[in-house]
Amino acid sequence: MPMKNREILEKKFSRKEVKSRPGPGGRTILYVETASVIRRLNEAFDGDWSFEVKEKHIDLENGYVWVLGRLSCGGVVKEQFGSKAIAYNPDGSFVDLGDDLKAAASDALKKCATLLGVGLYLYEGEEEETVEAFRPATERQKSFIRDLLKSQGKSVDEALLARLSAEEASRLIDKLREETTRK
Repeated sequence: MPMKNREILEKKFSRKEVKSRPGPGGRTILYVETASVIRRLNEAFDGDWSFEVKEKHIDLENGYVWVLGRLSCGGVVKEQFGSKAIAYNPDGSFVDLGDDLKAAASDALKKCATLLGVGLYLYEGEEEETVEAFRPATERQKSFIRDLLKSQGKSVDEALLARLSAEEASRLIDKLREETTRK
């Protein structure tokens, strides 16, 4: 595989593309959505790649589905399993097995892409220093910022507030409090 492709595949994702969810043992799991992986593959291979589900299995006894997916790109082939717990309605019927299989296929695609270096750094522990999942400012933070700005006779830029991260909002609140206490 040409070095240019590898550089594109291994490029870090933007903060907004990296998502987080609770994981086992109270850990936070960082991940990227399937659409971001597809965009990265398209960028690296100019759309000249393919993914297929080689096998699928529905395990009703244990309540999950799995697929074996194959990703082919740049003369390289990678295979990985993907799985998904079956979603049930309150009456015990399936919500949609097709959606469960699609989610398992997405999981397999992302795992295959990881074998090519896509998002691999997220599993190596360095992400805590270099990439944090984007967490938008909370409504409470936004409300506090509005109140502080109004108390200082300043206008509120709602578009800016909508784009603030929680961390940026905290810094802004500290700065506004400092300005208020100086007056």
